[in-house]
Amino acid sequence: MQAVNYSHARNNLKAIIDDVCDNNEEVIITTKNDKSVIVLSMDEYNRTHAEIKKSVQISLEQIERGETMSIDEAFELAMKSYRD
Repeated sequence: MQAVNYSHARNNLKAIIDDVCDNNEEVIITTKNDKSVIVLSMDEYNRTHAEIKKSVQISLEQIERGETMSIDEAFELAMKSYRD
C-alpha cells in the first residue's frame, strides 16, 4: 500500500486509478489537515462488502441458534486469527 499527498494524487489521478485497478493495490491519499482516504478498486470493495455481509448473516444465524461464546472465548479466537 502506498501513501501520497493530495497534490500528487490530483496531478496523477488517472495513473493512481489505473494502478489501483490493475494491481489491486490500495492507495492512501493524505491532506495537510491530517485527513486521509483510501482508494481501492470497485472489485475489491465488492469482494470485501460481500465477505462482511456473509459474516454478519452467519453470525446472526448462530445467535438465533443460541451458538454464542463468552467474551474470553471470542477474544482468544480473534487473537488466534490475528496471529495466523
